[in-house]
Amino acid sequence: MKNNLRTFFAISVFCFALGGAVSVFGQIKTGGYRSVSVSDQGVKDAADFALEIKSSEMEAEISLESILKAETQTVAGTNYRLCLQLYIPAKDDDADGATHYIKTVVFRSLKNEYSIKSWDEENCAKK
Repeated sequence: MKNNLRTFFAISVFCFALGGAVSVFGQIKTGGYRSVSVSDQGVKDAADFALEIKSSEMEAEISLESILKAETQTVAGTNYRLCLQLYIPAKDDDADGATHYIKTVVFRSLKNEYSIKSWDEENCAKK
């Protein structure tokens, strides 16, 4: 009888530990940013959204020259942290436009709705 109780207890502890490990490792990891390919479709969609919104706000035809770096963070949706090389035309007809480096974070919700969380001119290409 004692051996059966010990065996039952040992099996119960093992199953409890195994169940905990499965629940921890079976979930999507959230938290930090991880690098992703600049050719990832989600990255391209986030960059296109940001350019569309900022072009409208600035009343200028901003052109994407290159996505230099891309990272994602899984939260209740996805944050895309992007380093973009953009051509922004000058507002004055006599001046030339220029290349700008922009570090932006675009959020895509679980409902597939986008928003810009940050947009900073920063030479993120060197980092």
